[in-house]
Amino acid sequence: MVSIEIENLGFTYPSRETPTLRGITTRVPSGAFVLLTGPTGCGKSTLLRTLNGLIPHASAGTLTGTVRLNDKDIAAQPLATTCQQVALLFQNPDDQLFCTRVEDEIAFGLENLGFPPKEIKERIAVALKQVGLSDFALREISSLSGGQKQRVALAAVCAMQPQVLLLDEPTSHLDPYGARDILTTVTQLNRELGITVILATHQTKEVASLCDHVWLMNEGRLYLDLPEAEAFQDLTPYQHLGVQVPKTEAPSRDTSLPNSSSMSPKRTYRTTSEISLLSIRELQFSYPNTDEDAVRSISCEVPRGEVLAIMGANGSGKTTLIHLIAGLLRPTTGEVIIAGKSSSRMKLHQLAGKVGIVFQDPDLLLQAETVRGEVAFGPKNLKFAAQTLEDRVDRTLERFDLWDIGLEAPYSLSRGQRQRVAVAATFSLHPDLFLLDEPTTGQDAQHLHQLMDELCDEIRRENKTLIFATHDTELTLKYADRVFLLRDGEIIFDGAPDSAFANPELLQQASLLAPIPTAVSVS
Repeated sequence: MVSIEIENLGFTYPSRETPTLRGITTRVPSGAFVLLTGPTGCGKSTLLRTLNGLIPHASAGTLTGTVRLNDKDIAAQPLATTCQQVALLFQNPDDQLFCTRVEDEIAFGLENLGFPPKEIKERIAVALKQVGLSDFALREISSLSGGQKQRVALAAVCAMQPQVLLLDEPTSHLDPYGARDILTTVTQLNRELGITVILATHQTKEVASLCDHVWLMNEGRLYLDLPEAEAFQDLTPYQHLGVQVPKTEAPSRDTSLPNSSSMSPKRTYRTTSEISLLSIRELQFSYPNTDEDAVRSISCEVPRGEVLAIMGANGSGKTTLIHLIAGLLRPTTGEVIIAGKSSSRMKLHQLAGKVGIVFQDPDLLLQAETVRGEVAFGPKNLKFAAQTLEDRVDRTLERFDLWDIGLEAPYSLSRGQRQRVAVAATFSLHPDLFLLDEPTTGQDAQHLHQLMDELCDEIRRENKTLIFATHDTELTLKYADRVFLLRDGEIIFDGAPDSAFANPELLQQASLLAPIPTAVSVS
């Protein structure tokens, strides 16, 4: 089996003066399960890319030190050789999906390695079963949700049966039930097949009990390198860095919230159209070449000053609903009315000052050469006066902790940092309706709460509206005034978050878990 030795490893991207990795030295024995965590931008993704040879073979920059795989220098052997032993699941599934159909995607790597057709077919079936997608072989990948795409990407990786499995935020796009299934699959690969696993995540509470070793990174260095039994005895380093840690005691299996016996009945918020910023009337939408509606029979009123969370399983319609509200999709039937005007009668540029959206994939929004240029792009195109523009950009960079990287190229940053840049760029337009799809992606606890604090403060102070889609019940409970629970494109609950989360049956229908307090410092 494969062992990994890392000696004095460093790496600097071409567009950055500061090294992303600095002097990392450690060893990973065969069959280990390593939890890799740390604040956003600490170098986790870059470290993983050095372990499978993408750095230096497919990424420019300056590499120092060595990574050895079974005593062989990864930098000195062909990338194709390393990739047969070490598989990497990227943070964004779209970065590694090449085919149009699910079964073709899983077959892609196997065909390139010359496996016989019969074995390829068998491996596809096993891999799809492992990730809970047995009926998805013939589905078009473009029709899948972000979480479903992540499962397909993992199935393609599993089918290769690597000796080392590297995972970069593998559960960030998944609902809690899907995340549990994926972690169960990864654990089985580790324990039953002896595959070495290194899993990078901010969600330490889900992974801590599964791993046998913990790496905590900060500013490109290994801040802690300890066995799991010792890693969480002192929580000070994690709290100092704003990183989530698991509960110190075992959580209760009871899925209800305190005082669930006094659970209030389903409550629907009613407002008059005069104070509603957003009105949705009998909304229905179907994607081309599909038999089922992605969104069906949705009607609601959303007033100014409200923070609304949209929750549900992967594929329940959250992102589709967000895109319909933003005007990026046109309803099959029904209507979206924003500030008294039907969005179907407005062009996208007319919505720009009223509606802002941040996608699950922040790269879809980023286009400028620097972070500062990204934040200035919208206001500049809306012809803000020069001094007003400068003041707004400065204030926005400070509010989202981006000042120190204002002159960096967005694509040189981590996924979590790029997410914050995309949020800041949209925020700089001060839209009346702010739409945010999966804000937790790539964010450490400190930056996530900072981001949500800023958005919610702005919304309530300026009497605007925030709608965010998430699987995180703790985030919703803390920030949302109201929650929609979606199932199969329909709203099955519209009301207060504490009422929704006190109902185990509702939670199960929406593939959610009740909030469990965690030891997180955001100071």
